[in-house]
Amino acid sequence: MDIEYLMDDSSPLELEELGKLKSENSKKSKKESREVRKKVDKPAISEVERLVLICLKETKKVSLISKMTGYPEVVVTKAIERLIEKGYIDEQLNVLRDVSIRKVRKSRTKLLAIDVAIAIAVLILIIAFAYYFFS
Repeated sequence: MDIEYLMDDSSPLELEELGKLKSENSKKSKKESREVRKKVDKPAISEVERLVLICLKETKKVSLISKMTGYPEVVVTKAIERLIEKGYIDEQLNVLRDVSIRKVRKSRTKLLAIDVAIAIAVLILIIAFAYYFFS
C-alpha cells in the first residue's frame, strides 16, 4: 500500500517524518522493556511449573510427578523443559532456584455459612415432603 502523506490538521505529514517518529517510539519502547527486564530478576513461572518444581524436590520421575500434580505426562514434560529454559532446574532435574510455597488463607466462615444454608434448605424440604405426604 503506497501512502504519500497523511493529513493532520490540513497539513501533510511526509513518510520520512512518519518513519522518524516510528523509530523514536521503538527506541523508547526498547529502553522501557530493558528497564522492566532489569527489575524482574526471576522469570515468572506458571502454576503448573510451580507445582512441578515443588514435586521435583521429592522425585525426578515424570510419571510420579504427573500423578502427584494431576496433570498429564506431556504437560509435566513441557513444564520441565520450560523450567530448564528459565534456569530453575538443570538438565539432571536438580532444583537450582527454590520457589516459596504460597500460603492461601481459605475463608472457612464463608464455606461454613454455605454448608449451614444448604443443610437448612434440605431440612425444610424434608419437612415439607413429610407434611404433604403424612397430613
